[in-house]
Amino acid sequence: MTGRRRALVILAIVVVVAVGSWALVASSRSPAPTTTTTGAPVTTTTAPPSSALWPLGRSGYTDPVAVARAFALRYLALPTVVTGAYRAGDSRSGEVDVRPGRGGPVTTVLVRQLSGATTWSVLGAVGQDLTITSPPSLSVVRSPLTVTGTSTAFEGVANLELRADGRTAPIARAVVHGGSMGAVGPFRGVLRFATPSARAGALILFTRSAKDGSVAVASVLRVWF
Repeated sequence: MTGRRRALVILAIVVVVAVGSWALVASSRSPAPTTTTTGAPVTTTTAPPSSALWPLGRSGYTDPVAVARAFALRYLALPTVVTGAYRAGDSRSGEVDVRPGRGGPVTTVLVRQLSGATTWSVLGAVGQDLTITSPPSLSVVRSPLTVTGTSTAFEGVANLELRADGRTAPIARAVVHGGSMGAVGPFRGVLRFATPSARAGALILFTRSAKDGSVAVASVLRVWF
């Protein structure tokens, strides 16, 4: 594992542990304080959305490799998946490499047992030679959203999608151009969207196979709306 990817994994885990800092953002979106008939102030607070981007609304993945494989097939839509072994980062989190076939590009899926949970969740993914530099993970995003990073792909074409929780169809998408044919280069894209009812979602950067157009590799990070 490269030092760059390991640094990203450690950063993702630290961010999740520190997700309580979301309260600062949540408080700015909470309803204004109300007052009881006795005059005592009552403040309504809103719990932050989950740091896990997948699975949503279900549990049961007791194996970190199984949750990474299912994420790659059902959320990223890789046509087939070859998985590597689980690599622990600490006692509750780690990473699993997935590929669309033997010798294909690697997407490293970041997995964790969240506080109080015995099952595994996906926090994000880091794709080989695909990096989102802005916005950072766990950002509050608004339209128009400018996304920057680096990539390499066939003919330089990479794809951006923004998804809301509860659906795999994107609420916004764009084609961007970075490096090509193994040479990594910068990209910049703009996503315009109507703010969804969901409070959280995911920003996805991915490339497609030159052979059949299927998803080859992806980077995914958690965002708030």
